Amino acid sequence: MGSKFRNILVFFGIIALLLAAFAMWYRATYKMEEISAYSVNSEEMPNKIAIATQGSAFKEAVVTNVINQYKKDNVYINVFDISNLATLSFDQYDAIIIIHTWEYGNPPQEVSNFIEAHKAAKDKLIVFSTSGQGTNKIEGIDALSGESILENASDYSDSIIEKVEKIIH
Repeated sequence: MGSKFRNILVFFGIIALLLAAFAMWYRATYKMEEISAYSVNSEEMPNKIAIATQGSAFKEAVVTNVINQYKKDNVYINVFDISNLATLSFDQYDAIIIIHTWEYGNPPQEVSNFIEAHKAAKDKLIVFSTSGQGTNKIEGIDALSGESILENASDYSDSIIEKVEKIIH
């Protein structure tokens, strides 16, 4: 009986190690790149937009389209990685755009924490979640969702810009 029990433990131990190895590989392979922060226009502009995002060609295309819409207007735009959301001065911005990938069936923890901390002012939040199915989004807020298909970046940008317009004008 002892030998059988030990074999079962070894079997489940090997399974656990394989699952952990797979999880590490998956995270290393599909983890979003971190972006370098930058800004467009002067902080003295009357309207201010913060864009928290992750590094990918699709997300970069969406952000670039939003920036192109507002860079000639009186709008200051601060772009930074979602890992820095906790340091954002929420009250300094008219609109906050969060563009993130759904990871392991959930939004990144930084995104969840930020939204939870600012639920009372969720009317200035614009959240766009990307996922394999394109349907995952955070409950309790008006969010956009879609797949990271580069050809669709302008459509999602237009939807984000439409929401920004409602906030800043």
